[in-house]
Amino acid sequence: MLNDVLHIRYSFAHGFPIPACSWTQTPTGKVRLTAKAIKNVDALLQYLVAVTAMKQNIQIIYGIVAPC
Repeated sequence: MLNDVLHIRYSFAHGFPIPACSWTQTPTGKVRLTAKAIKNVDALLQYLVAVTAMKQNIQIIYGIVAPC
């Protein structure tokens, strides 16, 4: 799913259409991002930050106080 998220981010940043992923398609095949999908992505990213201690690494290495 992380790879899908990065492809979608790339598409947004460069003005391309949203890629078709299993979680970006409606049952009729229309590609869109729903509020539920965005919440799931947010949960995934928060989980990755927690398990990798990313917040602490940013604070230690860069001296930046990260929100959250």
